[in-house]
Amino acid sequence: MGKNIYKNGSFTIECALIMPVILLCIVSVMWLMIYMYDENVIYRSLVHAVLAADYHESDSNSELKNEIEERVYEDLKGQLVGVGDAEVFVKVGKNNVTASVEAKLAMSQNLPGLSGLGEIKTEVKEKRMSGADIILDVRRIKAVYDIANKIVGSETENEKPEMEEE
Repeated sequence: MGKNIYKNGSFTIECALIMPVILLCIVSVMWLMIYMYDENVIYRSLVHAVLAADYHESDSNSELKNEIEERVYEDLKGQLVGVGDAEVFVKVGKNNVTASVEAKLAMSQNLPGLSGLGEIKTEVKEKRMSGADIILDVRRIKAVYDIANKIVGSETENEKPEMEEE
């Protein structure tokens, strides 16, 4: 009987030693998912803002810069999960537009020691499109659209149901 006395609490001790490691792994995977999600949202909003602003005819580079910054801030509003603060930087050149966002992931204030983890730095560089480039892109899109309509139209003509006679 003396041997059983030492075995009774071994599961509790093993669990107490292993559970912090398991919880740390779970929290780490969750933070990785939040980091990747926020990075994706930031990149999408940067690309969207730069491409949308390129099609806009602005009077000056500072107007274009302000427009891109406003679009990025508007896109990011309410979309980020783990970011406490984000800054947008835009450089507008004669031929290129460079937009970047620097953000810092922040944990809840309820978890001491884990606040302010990680930084996200995302940058997008795009060539500024001239009026001729925009017209060429529109013509390419229209040509692809016309080809798709011909293909879909030819398939639907072959599959038209016959009318029933009364």
